[in-house]
Amino acid sequence: MARTADHEERRRQVARALLRAVGERGLARTTLADVADQAGVSVGLVQRYFRTKSQLLRFGVEYLYKQGGDRLLAVNTEGPPVASVRAWVSRAARTLLPLDDERRAELTVWLEFLPATMTDPEMSRLHRDTTARLVGVFAQAMDEAVRRGELPPGTDTAAEAAGLVALVDGLTVHHIVTGDVFPEGAVRTALDTHLDRLFPAPESP
Repeated sequence: MARTADHEERRRQVARALLRAVGERGLARTTLADVADQAGVSVGLVQRYFRTKSQLLRFGVEYLYKQGGDRLLAVNTEGPPVASVRAWVSRAARTLLPLDDERRAELTVWLEFLPATMTDPEMSRLHRDTTARLVGVFAQAMDEAVRRGELPPGTDTAAEAAGLVALVDGLTVHHIVTGDVFPEGAVRTALDTHLDRLFPAPESP
């Protein structure tokens, strides 16, 4: 068991080094030697776990998506209890935005990886499957909101969930690429405005 744990930790160490290297040099200019240097190990050790750069890149993307998934799961266990489905959706969506240094660094690298999904079938599958799961999580939450009366009956929850994910992705891109036009405050306001429109305020008694 210990050897397996050590093996997985070494793979994660290399994945983190990949993200740092891509963040500094860009995906096209990053080599296995750059990753090895960031990890403080030999190129041979990197190649022991990943025989090609493509294998390493795929693992790096999986690592990124797992980080995002872990944050999403933590919404249910960390912080004060949420009082409504809307509050949960808001908190969950914020975990996907580049609103702190760690997430900004990760999502900057995510933008570097995205073009690879157009030409690499495995990268495309990873992105497609992860996006579908994310949309499913928000759709399930919105189904619960319909049951609780927070959303009107007949709401197309699948479409609304897809729209929310698209909004979050768009805000991420614009904040990272054009932060002067989409500063953090504007990103938060855009998300809140969208949720205010989606979740009507309860009627006064």
